[in-house]
Amino acid sequence: MSIGKVVWLCFLFLLKLATAGPSYNVLEYQAVGDGITDDTAALLKAWNSACADKRMATLLIPSGKNFLISRATSFNGPCKSAISVQIDGNIMAPNKIWTKKAVNFISFNNINNLFVHGQGIIDGQGAIWWNCFRKYISIHFSYVHSCQLLNFENCNNLDVRYIKLRNGPRRHLAFHSCTNITVDQITVTAPGNSPNTDGINISDSQHIEITGSTFATGDDCIAISSGTSDVNITKITCGPGHGISIGSLGKGGVAAAVEKVHVFDCNIFNTMTGVRIKTWQGGSGFVRDVTFERINVTQVGAPIDINQFYTDAPQGHAVAISNVKFIGIHGISAKKTAIKIDCSGTVPCTGLFFDDINLARFGGNRTVLASTKNAHGTTKGKIIPPIKLLGNYEGQ
Repeated sequence: MSIGKVVWLCFLFLLKLATAGPSYNVLEYQAVGDGITDDTAALLKAWNSACADKRMATLLIPSGKNFLISRATSFNGPCKSAISVQIDGNIMAPNKIWTKKAVNFISFNNINNLFVHGQGIIDGQGAIWWNCFRKYISIHFSYVHSCQLLNFENCNNLDVRYIKLRNGPRRHLAFHSCTNITVDQITVTAPGNSPNTDGINISDSQHIEITGSTFATGDDCIAISSGTSDVNITKITCGPGHGISIGSLGKGGVAAAVEKVHVFDCNIFNTMTGVRIKTWQGGSGFVRDVTFERINVTQVGAPIDINQFYTDAPQGHAVAISNVKFIGIHGISAKKTAIKIDCSGTVPCTGLFFDDINLARFGGNRTVLASTKNAHGTTKGKIIPPIKLLGNYEGQ
């Protein structure tokens, strides 16, 4: 058994102790929960008490109440012990544009052994933000694109379960510089036309398990950004949205690094793409050792998509993409070109592997096509549509 696994099992044991330890109910700290009164200060006071307890406490947000948080709020560590946040009631953002800064509505920072769970909803009330974004983004209101609903930063041994996130102003759930993350049975919802409302975004984080969760959003269901490795995504339902994506990477010429990603046994429907890797011209670094396996798609615009030209700017450098496997991708494409592999001439895609691909269109003419450019790799078994790949790459 690996050291990481042993640490994780010890953490789960601590969490069981935490849920049986002292409870800090926000109602005892003058929270009201009527959806009108500002409960921000009460939640922070309850958090500070729970975080300072050495007995592995629980911050309780009780059911049957709607707690209004009026501003960007950070729950900061480190805490004295493992800590549980039980969200059984609902948490609401104000129904207005409440900041002009790039902030997170709720953020947990610098905490080890954190368990966030419950049957409640965190509601970002994002409609007013989306309207501003659509109308004014190029003129005055670029800030409306920068408010995430729930963020975790510098947290280690983190477990997020059962909670529901809806109508985020932008991304719903984000992890940055975290290790040993489990996300299980959460639900994220926003209208399919809501701008940039990703379900989960992961950056600079390692050892991540995402399973049994449902995403219906206006952008990527799950987006994996640079600095991320050892990610397992299983039993995900995604749609509507933009699919499950790695990227975008390399914007502004920066170096990217993503590796050891396994997406397995997922259902994707009514999305712009299915499984995707997207990088900007001019970037550097790598995406490598990625497997997309047993993916069912229904009415998906491009079920398989690799795009090293996410920007139109013609530049010679590119993020290198290598050792990517597509295995058991089945279902219905919404467009005739079901597979798009558009790779750089100077840094082509290498080590691509396709096995058991069976895609078609709905209706009379079910034929679909694969488009490939500068793609090196091999195929095995039945491949529909046929994919034209180049041989082994002999470049540097």
